[in-house]
Amino acid sequence: MKSMRIIRRVLVAAAAVFIYFKTFLASELFPRALQKEYTDTVSSIGTTITTANPTYLSGPYGRIAFRLHKLSDMTVNPPGKYDPVPKHQCRNSSDLTSTLSDRGVLDFKVSISTDLNMIFIGDSIASQLSQAQAFDATVLEPHYDYNSNSVKRHFHNSQHFPEVAHICVTESAPIRGGGVSAYMRHNLMISSSSMKRRGVCGHGSKLWGLDVVDSLLDYQYQHPVSKQQHRYKSDNQSDEEELSHRSTRVGRFNAAILKIPALGWIKDINSVTKEAIIEEIDLVGKYFGVETVIISTLTFSNNVKTLDDWEGIQKVNEMIRQIAKSWEFPPTKDISVRLILVQELANFTNQLIWTNAKHMGYDVDLDFSINGWDGMKASFLLDRFERVSKYFWPPSIPMVCSKRPNGTNVRSCVQNKISPDGGHWCTPTLGPRYSASIACLLGCVYNGESGYLLGVVDTFNIVNKSVRVCEDECNQRFMSLVPVDDEWIDDGATLYSRSSP
Repeated sequence: MKSMRIIRRVLVAAAAVFIYFKTFLASELFPRALQKEYTDTVSSIGTTITTANPTYLSGPYGRIAFRLHKLSDMTVNPPGKYDPVPKHQCRNSSDLTSTLSDRGVLDFKVSISTDLNMIFIGDSIASQLSQAQAFDATVLEPHYDYNSNSVKRHFHNSQHFPEVAHICVTESAPIRGGGVSAYMRHNLMISSSSMKRRGVCGHGSKLWGLDVVDSLLDYQYQHPVSKQQHRYKSDNQSDEEELSHRSTRVGRFNAAILKIPALGWIKDINSVTKEAIIEEIDLVGKYFGVETVIISTLTFSNNVKTLDDWEGIQKVNEMIRQIAKSWEFPPTKDISVRLILVQELANFTNQLIWTNAKHMGYDVDLDFSINGWDGMKASFLLDRFERVSKYFWPPSIPMVCSKRPNGTNVRSCVQNKISPDGGHWCTPTLGPRYSASIACLLGCVYNGESGYLLGVVDTFNIVNKSVRVCEDECNQRFMSLVPVDDEWIDDGATLYSRSSP
């Protein structure tokens, strides 16, 4: 607990003054709101106190905003609400360790409002953490019928949870704020060689189809249109009187959130090359029309069988960072992607595993400020259950257990609330920070009083540098175990990130 407070003080003291975590004016987001603002001179964080319910729209100073809520707040969805695999909820697991249950670490949920069109692409873990489960819970209202309205394609696996409908494609529109949130399952890297006219929805499928892309782009929905944008409502105006609707085709996506498939789907981590990642970025830009790409760093899993595998994953993560930092938009090239951001998901999940391991008695250091800390004393990750199936590599004990089991040839333990099986994650635990980080990172690109600058080629280098500062703070704030500020949770605070012009 002490180490968490030290880390928090260091990060807050070092927070860039150019990044704005501010709140929208009441007139931009809330009907009949009672507004009161506070400002932190270090991190420029404001709050808006409101009596309105959490159905809000993005205002003129930004296109994506978010709120943090107490877990007891029933006006917004619980994280992982739409996960079709009950095991991923980790309901029967032990409580989190004392450090992980510290106030502001994992004890909140999130709601997001945006008019952006977003597409998530990746394997079942991408589906679980991002589109089909965790993220969609933050952008949809509690009364929304997800299975009827959003799930477009699914399959049943005879070996793994045969009673469960595994999701291939979802599309939710409009989400809170008027945007679109979609997911396309693909178990390998997106490549030209794996592209077909018709895709296959099934376990282990290696193909992606243009028919799926077309169906996502051609989707028609009723888009809300404000009749009195940027004006206060009178006390007797209702939401129905304020909004009209028009039929809208999705057409294109603003942003893609990519997850490189885990080891297991990818047999050799060395096959994940710079060229393969860039090809995926280019294809997603070409076929989905995105201008912004977020890539999540690779996490540890049960398929990391050796320390060489673990070192390979760290090399891929560094490759992702370098691709993002060095990306230059070629104005003459028929590619739409202008900016690439990195979501430091591995940093977050590693801090969870390391902290849990320390609690269990493993010899690990919790100084997360040291460069390369997750490569030091990492052999504890290979302390595993006994292998009992040729189909599954056994999970890491510090990843799935809350207490260190005694003896050898261990096959079970008292499980924690981090991972149910060593491959997937407990969505109620990780979902809120995952979703908040996505909203924060997208805000670095799409929010700000200076307007939308991605299309201004002459200022691209300036924009890129300022976005990197914002990206770094978003990751420090949410892709870590640093407690969030108390006043951010259920105090009427609507947050948005913004890069300095």
